[in-house]
Amino acid sequence: MILTNCHRVAILFFGLLVAARFSFALTSAPSSSTFADSLKQSSITVLIVYYSHTGNTEKLAHAVAEGAQTVPFVTVLTKTPEEVTEADLKNADALLLGSPTYFGNMAAQMKAFIDDWWFKYRVPLVDKVGGAFSSGGDETGGKEHVIHSFIIAMMNAGMIIVGPLEESYGLPGVSALDPVTEKALKEARALGERAANLARRVRTGSR
Repeated sequence: MILTNCHRVAILFFGLLVAARFSFALTSAPSSSTFADSLKQSSITVLIVYYSHTGNTEKLAHAVAEGAQTVPFVTVLTKTPEEVTEADLKNADALLLGSPTYFGNMAAQMKAFIDDWWFKYRVPLVDKVGGAFSSGGDETGGKEHVIHSFIIAMMNAGMIIVGPLEESYGLPGVSALDPVTEKALKEARALGERAANLARRVRTGSR
């Protein structure tokens, strides 16, 4: 086969074009380290605030923390109301609240903490992710009322509310009896994981 000068020029041009495209692909493709760096930049903070008298609500709080920690590059802070600082509230991407049930209501310590949002810290909580959990000694002692009270307060603050997902439907929050069952702990972990995942999606704008 005899190649003319035109053929040689065409082949050379095609070779240069392929090489250029290959080089561009190598330089423009994100490396694994670049991807990891972008994840670190989107690191989020989950703040879990709870009051516990007998230890049941504390067990739920630790389970919520375990669930949140399964999400990469998440910082989890688990604190009682008196330990929370203004910086904690400002830096939190998700805020999860827990309380025992006292006469159908949340503990006074948690109510005072919610009041501090407005009167002490004055920290805007708009578009932060929120969730709730409670414990109680009776099946009909008002645990759901505690959860709903937390949710109303968070909705008034402009937060985005999530609950755990159980199979094909969602729950408004997590509640547990004494003693705390593994089912309740599983739901608490699911709440923490879902809140952390949604907080990341809100931060990065991903779906």
